[in-house]
Amino acid sequence: MKRAFIIKNKARMVLALAVLTAMLLLANWNGRDNVKELDKTLTSIMKDRLLPATFVHEISSRLYENKLAAVSGADVQVKINGNYAAIEALAKKYEATQLTREESAKWKTFRVQLRDLQQQEAGLNNAEYVFNQALKSLDQLIAIQVGESNRLLQSGQRNVSSSILTADFGVVVCILLGLFIMVLLSAREQMILRQDERHLLN
Repeated sequence: MKRAFIIKNKARMVLALAVLTAMLLLANWNGRDNVKELDKTLTSIMKDRLLPATFVHEISSRLYENKLAAVSGADVQVKINGNYAAIEALAKKYEATQLTREESAKWKTFRVQLRDLQQQEAGLNNAEYVFNQALKSLDQLIAIQVGESNRLLQSGQRNVSSSILTADFGVVVCILLGLFIMVLLSAREQMILRQDERHLLN
């Protein structure tokens, strides 16, 4: 009877530890899922921050090409129109990305400046002031992109590190619990054997 009671208690303890181990394993898998989500976030940083910065740089280069074409004298308007078509295509790609409030406001300002610059260049007027203002807006947009990218990357890296530590901690705890169960079973078994030996001696 006493042996049955000990076995029953042992089974309860093993069951409780097994449930706890299963919970830790589930937490570990959940932590790994979080890491995958963070990986998607970092991919989004590439698409919504770094690529748009390259679009802005390309737009800036096209504006410089227009300025040089205006003084070359040969096929000026064809070159300028081609660059504006390319700029518009880049602008559509840029606008398809996620913009911060500051970025959106600055982009609207640039759009107005771009329209004014295009009108002045079409009439071959002196567009130096508008050109410089447009370039300034582009520089500010790049600065916003770089700052936002750095902030998101640092935040993402902290989250990844935290999730990995949590997952590793869960694995270590599961291993320790498994070892504890083995030690517990071994100790209980030895106690039962000793009690049986004492009973036989009596």
